[in-house]
Amino acid sequence: MVISKRLTLFWVILMAVSVLSFESSLFGSRFAAAIVIVIGLVKALIVGREFMELREAPLVLRGLFHAWVVILGAVLLAVVTLLKA
Repeated sequence: MVISKRLTLFWVILMAVSVLSFESSLFGSRFAAAIVIVIGLVKALIVGREFMELREAPLVLRGLFHAWVVILGAVLLAVVTLLKA
């Protein structure tokens, strides 16, 4: 069984970011909620690009994926901002 060093590195990064996300959520503020959302979006980008191999996908598919992440992030941050106001 061949284990890719690149995928192992990204897996370790995802685990570290998950711990950071959990620690940030303990504060319970609007800023902490925004941090958790941004961390989740970064994790989505890493999973999409590295584990779903979108970094080698056609440009249109990569563009759609990145647009989805940006639009989803904007909507989630807007909702958190409006609900916590």
